[in-house]
Amino acid sequence: MKFETIKELVKQRKGYKYLSKDRTSPYQHYKYIFRKGKVFTTHLNINKDEGCGEGWNLATLDWILNDTNITDKIIIEFTIPQEAEIVVPTNTNGKFRTNIIKYKKIWEPKYLFPKVFEITEKLKKYKPINLITATTLPPKTKIKAILTKIGNQVGNQVGNQVGNQVGNQVWNQIWNQVWNQIWNQVGDQIWNQVRNQVWNQVWNQIWNQVGNQVWNQVRNQIWNQVWNQVRNQIWNQVYVASYFALKQFMQLKYNHPAFNLVKIGIIVVCIQNKVKVFGKKGIFLGEFDE
Repeated sequence: MKFETIKELVKQRKGYKYLSKDRTSPYQHYKYIFRKGKVFTTHLNINKDEGCGEGWNLATLDWILNDTNITDKIIIEFTIPQEAEIVVPTNTNGKFRTNIIKYKKIWEPKYLFPKVFEITEKLKKYKPINLITATTLPPKTKIKAILTKIGNQVGNQVGNQVGNQVGNQVWNQIWNQVWNQIWNQVGDQIWNQVRNQVWNQVWNQIWNQVGNQVWNQVRNQIWNQVWNQVRNQIWNQVYVASYFALKQFMQLKYNHPAFNLVKIGIIVVCIQNKVKVFGKKGIFLGEFDE
């Protein structure tokens, strides 16, 4: 969703403010009474170094979307008369203020942010899934090919570095790409809602059904100093699986080789020059040399 920038709003001499449905400001607890063309005046703090000073504080729709859960709010559009002063703070992230505003319109958020409400409705029907479902060992050549692609894309060798690849570079690539796509569509607030209802639920299901069991099996095969390394590999692959679920839910086009391990329903743990493969409910499917 693309909205007006501060520069565009100032040029058009207008801005937005969100209120609770009873028309009360969540910050100043001031209850507004609107009528057609009503003008509001106040003293204005003209110090641009103060981000939130005295005056009628208005904002971009982007700022509003990222500052509140807009599903239970109303959005007020104001115009700014020509005689009014406008202060845009030096380090603003979407807010500005003025001494005179004129009421124009009350917006129901669903008309300004249709994608947010579309996803909110979709979330009500969402059922978390466990994507680690393999019951037999996939072809070793296929797993090796996936690990090689992961290594090539992030610029490191396969083998002992696989855990770090998923944990750092692969994670960063997936996080940045998926984050940016979701951000561009719905902003920070709906991201939190999606994350809580999709990502966290998938994480919990996979970790509870697979993570602990894998951890317990591998722990018996290795010594204390490598426990954390193994746990981190499992942990990071659950993150990737959760993001794959998020990608499916949001119907994003982004792909990454690490998603291919999820598609064949496995978690791999690389330790002591072996690739150990686990599947549904943490069952050990087999192993092979790196």
